Amino acid sequence: MKNLLILSCCGAILLLTVAPLAAQNSVDVLNSGPQPTNTAGCAVNPQCIPAVWSTTSNAGTDISSPITASFVFDTNGGALPIDFPSATSGQICLADTRDLTGTTLFAQIAANCQAARGVALLLIRDSAATAPSTIPVFVISTADGDFLRNSVGFDTTTGISNYPIRINVAKATPPSNPTGQHNCPTGQAATAYVGTGTANYTPSESLCLPAGAGQAVEPSMIVDSQGDIYVESIRGVPGGLDLWRWNKAADRGPNADGTLPFKYEGQPDCGMFVTPFCTQSGLAPGGGDGDLAVNTPDPSNSNIPNLAVVSLAAAEVTGSHSTNRADTFSTPNPATAGVPFDDRMWIDSSNDPSHVYMEYHDFGTTSQIFVQRSADGGETYTDALGTVVDAATEPSVGPPTGNIAGQIKVDNTSCSSHGNLYQIFVGPDNPTDNSKNSSAYMNATYVGVATAVSLTNPTLTFTDYKIFSCGAGSTCPSGAGLGNLFPGLAVDNFGYVYATWSDNNDIYYSFSTNHGTRWSQAIKLTQNTSQAGKSNVFPWIAADANGHVAVAWYGADQVGNSNTVSATNTHWNVFVAESINGHAVSPTFTVSQATDHSNHTGQISTGGLTGASDRSLADFFQIGIDPSHLVNIAFADNHAGPSVTYFTREKSAAAGITTGGKCAGTSHEAGGNGHQNGKHGGQAQFSFSYDDSNQTTGTASYTDSGSGVVFQATQITAATVDNVAHTVTLTGSGTDNRVPVTFTIIAADSSLAAPGSFTITLTDGYTNSGNLLDGSVTVY
Repeated sequence: MKNLLILSCCGAILLLTVAPLAAQNSVDVLNSGPQPTNTAGCAVNPQCIPAVWSTTSNAGTDISSPITASFVFDTNGGALPIDFPSATSGQICLADTRDLTGTTLFAQIAANCQAARGVALLLIRDSAATAPSTIPVFVISTADGDFLRNSVGFDTTTGISNYPIRINVAKATPPSNPTGQHNCPTGQAATAYVGTGTANYTPSESLCLPAGAGQAVEPSMIVDSQGDIYVESIRGVPGGLDLWRWNKAADRGPNADGTLPFKYEGQPDCGMFVTPFCTQSGLAPGGGDGDLAVNTPDPSNSNIPNLAVVSLAAAEVTGSHSTNRADTFSTPNPATAGVPFDDRMWIDSSNDPSHVYMEYHDFGTTSQIFVQRSADGGETYTDALGTVVDAATEPSVGPPTGNIAGQIKVDNTSCSSHGNLYQIFVGPDNPTDNSKNSSAYMNATYVGVATAVSLTNPTLTFTDYKIFSCGAGSTCPSGAGLGNLFPGLAVDNFGYVYATWSDNNDIYYSFSTNHGTRWSQAIKLTQNTSQAGKSNVFPWIAADANGHVAVAWYGADQVGNSNTVSATNTHWNVFVAESINGHAVSPTFTVSQATDHSNHTGQISTGGLTGASDRSLADFFQIGIDPSHLVNIAFADNHAGPSVTYFTREKSAAAGITTGGKCAGTSHEAGGNGHQNGKHGGQAQFSFSYDDSNQTTGTASYTDSGSGVVFQATQITAATVDNVAHTVTLTGSGTDNRVPVTFTIIAADSSLAAPGSFTITLTDGYTNSGNLLDGSVTVY
């Protein structure tokens, strides 16, 4: 949801200024002249010459504005008053101390420069210089001096340089950072913080933020295929976005405690730190919402993946992208969305160098969800267009209640489902619930699916599937509906699709093994955990390997609605539920606390822009899984002051992660347990499972005490799934009362045709068939 930051004119300017600077100056060569190779510490040009100010010059004050002029080179080192020619007036003196033939005070060289009406002195020298004077004096290295003398060059008669130069105001020296974060501005919005870590996650570390930013909330994050991590957060309109990067080669490897030395990359919706737009307007074109997506390595660009960024202004989406790992960004395109007055865009990329999909809401009229495609890395989104809410679903989730859209996800697998698009949203179950015009009646979850997507077809067509409902007329068990806030979606490397959402009390989870057309029964991840019955909101989900999925959320230590819990005694943390068999008939999850301290005290609003409760954390946070299968988390935290972005990551990957197996839609999974009538009275109990999505596994047991049957399967030799009747037939061998037998089991799915049925036939003459008295059977 949009975050509006109301600023006075002066306040807007403060977003782009910092505290007085002290440290290294720099020299730029102008007018397309030869450029130095150095890129460190440059204030304006990307390549510059480092210059060290002599602290006793210029009456003890470094320059406060840049000096632009030609340099005049004195071949004698500037020792004599006559050395600097008359052409020096209004120019910068350049003197090489290697040209001196005797002992000369640096102050004398500065005085000689000033006497010739020079405005500043550059001394070529490989060590510091003390030069008391009333003009500024700077020292540059002999290598850089040779560059100016020989490459930039000068007129041998007048001494005037072939190109003008600029001595820049000193760029801030980054403050010391406990995790080695760098490129950080001098003034910080919050004191750097590093926690102690938890059993499974590294110490929580704050990401450095300029003091003028005010806040860094709703962090988005992405991990590319090379392991580079990008984190982005919003300041609020019109403050723009902030972005951080960790690249192991450029930014150094992890610290001993597992924390990462992120690089602060400035504001991507301002290009890089400042652009003419931001400089002239004092504003950034966005900051209300933001998101990131990264493509596959580009072979035409040194295998560097494209990074796309979107930022939301008051009524329009701004798009830009980087092709050098976030060091610079393209000029922002402030009109990427095809529909005006839009809201809450999400993006995801194809596994090619340049295609990016963006979804957003038509906020003002129909509550339609639009999807556009970019073919140029996220600069423009004119390559394809589609709408998610189909005609059959629109009466339920259109006006007046509308819907809340979560992520769009692209199937980037090598399976037949490659290119599929999935879009999750929550809304009312039916038109009657919709007519109540209340967020409490957003009681159903939907996923729009676009199949057979072609990069040459400009039309995207979606079909919607209702994957969960609290029930017609219901406000869900919590009474708060499902808009708490965004539902989440993920696709793993084998095309299995996963979804999550919240009713403010519980975090729900469901999965699809057949490309989003059928979904599992919803599981409450918080049930039977320490978070059961408490407030749990803002879920996010990520997946990579076969069945490896993680869900994170903000969880409170108090029972109640997040909007109305105690404002003083409610403490929140980040929790993660992780599974390595996320699409099994009965997936198992391990829940752990990721934060090493409470990241927020008080209430959390789930009302978005119109919410009346505490919105200091804004509306969501994100997680990502890296190539080593580690869960990475970027979250908002205001435990020590203003809300800023923090980061933590898993210390080690979960054991048992599967990187091979069958694609979704080609595998079969089935299982169940329960009771049916015994053949001679009483009840018979059954249990079975089958899964060939990776290595084929299966079990079966059956007990009918009235018939004296105690069966246990030892091997399943064949399985047949009927996708029309939704039955599974298993055959194999086992024992009945320890006597070898072969068996045939036929089970019918109870979720599609209640109550389900179970049939067993053994070669010792026993057979029984009937409907389930309790329990369930699931067939995928």
